Amino acid sequence: MKILYAIQGTGNGHITRSISIINELQKRADVDVLVSGIHNELKLPIEVKYNFKGLGFVFGQKGGINYKQTFKQNNLSTFFKEIKQLPVENYNFVVSDFEPVSVWAASKVGIPTIGISNQVSVLHPKIKKPWPPISVSRVFMENYAQCQYNIGFHFEAVDEHIVTPVIRDEIRLGLNTNEGHGLVYLPFYSDEIIYKALKKVGNFKWIVFSKHSKKAYKKGDVQFEPVNGHLFNEKLLSSHIVLTAAGFGTTSEALHLGKKMIVIPMKGQYEQKFNAYTLQKFGVKVLKSLESNDAPILINKVLNSTASFKMNYPDNAKIISDKVIDLYNGPILESFASKLYSKNEPLDYYFNSPNINRDNSGTLSF
Repeated sequence: MKILYAIQGTGNGHITRSISIINELQKRADVDVLVSGIHNELKLPIEVKYNFKGLGFVFGQKGGINYKQTFKQNNLSTFFKEIKQLPVENYNFVVSDFEPVSVWAASKVGIPTIGISNQVSVLHPKIKKPWPPISVSRVFMENYAQCQYNIGFHFEAVDEHIVTPVIRDEIRLGLNTNEGHGLVYLPFYSDEIIYKALKKVGNFKWIVFSKHSKKAYKKGDVQFEPVNGHLFNEKLLSSHIVLTAAGFGTTSEALHLGKKMIVIPMKGQYEQKFNAYTLQKFGVKVLKSLESNDAPILINKVLNSTASFKMNYPDNAKIISDKVIDLYNGPILESFASKLYSKNEPLDYYFNSPNINRDNSGTLSF
């Protein structure tokens, strides 16, 4: 069995959680890895066979996406060329962590696709959504990398197709302490905006992991560091409070560790709005903007509170890999078998035919 595991490389969360799942799948199949994206700092500790530019966005420095740079760095002709170049017909199926090149290429030639991402949960009918339920960013998300079958990540498992987060071994097995500092990861804010907010908090040490600085430096009580996976893990484990974007990876690990947490959703990003909406039920505080007058007040309030919430998430990488294999051996092969019997064509035809399209019944199958 040959699997193409494709990862959205814009940001770091998709990459960090994929490692454990890929390691489990490699015990049962031949797995090639594809990464596409234009804005990440981490490298996979496993071989990447395909590196594509894909489609992604560039973080701004004022709380949202830099649309001008995103437009400049994305190229649709390159994107469609990458879809055409990818030899997806060499694989039994594709696993996509919100990666578009592999999904579009597989759809074109009829290769089955399984989506594994937090974005799947955003669209799940059993999970409550923030108002309004429809937005431009949600419509974009629904059509960006739609798969035929899906396994969603969420802070809580609501049914068999939604699983709890993958917590990396470095965090799960690491020493969870409190050395009295705050960890900050807000990639869509400039260092200056972050510093202006934190210096109003008072006498407290902060470590900021910055996407906008290539070297470490210090201003007052605030230490700025370039994004570094090992150091990030170390400071997360030893932190007192986490101030972060409302992405899925860091927030899940902070919940697992029982850290105090404040999240700031990226402006205009439906997934982060959804995550923040869900995290509030665990007592996590949400800030609309780091530049608001309320920001230092809320940060001080959380710092001085005794409340925190801890989730003991299970080690579920093997469970997820089992679900992937079960989907392929069950519904996917059954679907191809029914076509085989009705049309009397060899199975390879259905994996390679350029005329096969997704069913009209929809691509999200829960």
